[in-house]
Amino acid sequence: MKITKKNLTKVDKGEGFLRKFGISQVRVRHHNKIARIEVPKEKLPKLLEKKTRRQVLSYFKRLGYNYVTVDLEGYRTGSMNEILK
Repeated sequence: MKITKKNLTKVDKGEGFLRKFGISQVRVRHHNKIARIEVPKEKLPKLLEKKTRRQVLSYFKRLGYNYVTVDLEGYRTGSMNEILK
């Protein structure tokens, strides 16, 4: 996967948007047209609340993602490296 300024900007904007919901530790993983969101497990219920979920989905679609997923394993460092194994 190619790292570009455009893709990094999308990730940065997505992470900034999620922080507005009180989720300070967050990662958006860019997989072309898929955004994979990682938050601490204890923050998953907040992210999946109906209103929050709709706002997040709408925002990420506007960023250009076709699919928006939440990683059920939660936030963890190095998860992109798992793909390389």
